[in-house]
Amino acid sequence: MEKNLFREVYKQVCGLALKDCPPSSLSGLLHGYLSVYSMVRVYPWLEDEFEGPWDIHERVREIARMIQELLKDGDIPVDTRAGYVVDLMDAYLLYSDMNFLDVALDTAYAILTPKGSEKMVLPCRTPNICRLLCNCYYFTGEEESGLLARSLVTEALGLSSKFSGEELIAWWEAIRAYESVIGEMEVPVEEKERFVGERTRLGVSVEQIEDEKIENFQRNDSDILQLEMFNVLARREFAVYNEFFIRRAN
Repeated sequence: MEKNLFREVYKQVCGLALKDCPPSSLSGLLHGYLSVYSMVRVYPWLEDEFEGPWDIHERVREIARMIQELLKDGDIPVDTRAGYVVDLMDAYLLYSDMNFLDVALDTAYAILTPKGSEKMVLPCRTPNICRLLCNCYYFTGEEESGLLARSLVTEALGLSSKFSGEELIAWWEAIRAYESVIGEMEVPVEEKERFVGERTRLGVSVEQIEDEKIENFQRNDSDILQLEMFNVLARREFAVYNEFFIRRAN
């Protein structure tokens, strides 16, 4: 069912003019396309069902340029700005435009480092800030970024039972980003074990919330829900292919 739903959503999203998409939908749209790009690169025969890598590549560039323009607005809230910076960094991993990375890193350090100071200070304790710290660690190797991200993840795991559905999903994305960092940092074995256990529990909760969102989307199709679901369905589709071929290889 989800397979057919994803293909239908993908066709509709490809037909959208990006200028008509609300800024709040651009992050999900970007990451949905990044998942599709990964699928067609890993499983080239999927180009028959989706666009080729070059077409998706150009779509990502177009979205990234729109996000870069949004960063010029000095009045946007710091949490929103942090999210845009992360999106630009993620886009750079596919579309290696150094301008994207330069703008992203300059803005990141403007967010995290008060003027006249060399010490990082968290402007807020949100999933976007956590993802920003993870990406800064990835691109610069600066240990302080990784340590601050770890403190936010630890705090979030302790408070996760109090989060709303949307907060859980947002923190889940931040924790998934953190996973690429935690393996490179020295932490006690018991902390790693706790992280894995809490992550598994949180993943089950997030999957249930996403299932409800998908059911709601199928009952009440709308352009906004369509853009929101694109990223979820694309990520799940890629996971299904990976699981299938892993089982087949074994």
